[in-house]
Amino acid sequence: MSAPDASVVVPAYESHRTIAACLEALRRQTFAAFETVVVDSSPGSESERIVRGAFPDVRYEHVPQRLLPHAARNRGAERARSDLLVFTDPDVYAEPRWLEALVGSHRASGHITVGAIACHGRRWLDVGNHLCKFAKWLPGGQARSVDMSPTANMLCPRRVFVELGGFPGEHLLGDTSFSWRARRLGHELWFDPRAIVSHHHTQNFRELLGERYRRGAMFGQLRADWYGNRRALSLLYLLVSLLPIRLARILMLTAAHCRRAGHLFDLVSTLPVVTLGHSAWLAGECRTYARLLVRLPDSTAE
Repeated sequence: MSAPDASVVVPAYESHRTIAACLEALRRQTFAAFETVVVDSSPGSESERIVRGAFPDVRYEHVPQRLLPHAARNRGAERARSDLLVFTDPDVYAEPRWLEALVGSHRASGHITVGAIACHGRRWLDVGNHLCKFAKWLPGGQARSVDMSPTANMLCPRRVFVELGGFPGEHLLGDTSFSWRARRLGHELWFDPRAIVSHHHTQNFRELLGERYRRGAMFGQLRADWYGNRRALSLLYLLVSLLPIRLARILMLTAAHCRRAGHLFDLVSTLPVVTLGHSAWLAGECRTYARLLVRLPDSTAE
């Protein structure tokens, strides 16, 4: 068999509520020369029955041990046959021209290409959740360079993926460290607002705040590791995170992103959710910095 022009990699874990809609959206793509690779590490067989029963063309693999999402993406990339690796999620639904726009943008620029992420549905909590997480990548505005690419909508050439060593599969912020490494090595992350997927949020308010807090704690550790675990830097980030300085800055940036995309009304109407979500993230970061300051030896202070 000849290699497809693109390989779409989808990690799955207990994804039976959304994966059919995800794969159905991929089936409707105007860009036809691609394959879909699903790597499922669910303990049950619900997702497997859905994929094998309704989507026989999908290349499906069930892994008996639990894989975190980025480890599953790495495994899918190994199985993929194309030199263009496209990453998305099982709770993400692509618009029909998504892959056509994503691949076309990459062919024009040669860069790692980042697509836009819209909110699936209009529930108040879901819209606020979405703006808290994905305001930077809302559809709208001009194509532009961005500083980070979420794996809900990313195209990366295989040669670059190999150069970067794939995603760090051992933690949940692998797309962040992948993006940082890419930019450090001179690779641009090019955002195309025409390549649109919609993210289906299924969390309640308590789950949202808990996830934001945990992700913030992970991000604090990732940032500390990235900069060599320097005591002075951990102290600085602890202070500006405890004070309203960073929260105010984050909300101003969120407002700028929403204004560019025409979502200022959505931001105003969901501001309590957005503010509490970002506050929970910063609280998680503060916890990490405080613990690092207790543990770090004095020799890291320079």
